[in-house]
Amino acid sequence: MSDDVAVRVMAARGVLQTARDNLDAVVAGLPDGATDNAMATPALLQLVLSVVRARRNLEGLESLLTRTPAT
Repeated sequence: MSDDVAVRVMAARGVLQTARDNLDAVVAGLPDGATDNAMATPALLQLVLSVVRARRNLEGLESLLTRTPAT
């Protein structure tokens, strides 16, 4: 069972990295906060939420991995 969880953790890490990369790309294109105002669009909020969901999923799987006895 721990092998299955380990595989899921690795997949979740990939999902989180992709979500972070997508968010970083969009944020890099935003105007400089010191000189301009920017509004968080629904698309930007969706990207933020995807990072949060991916991180929570990864944390849950990592917690499960530490509780799962090795096979």
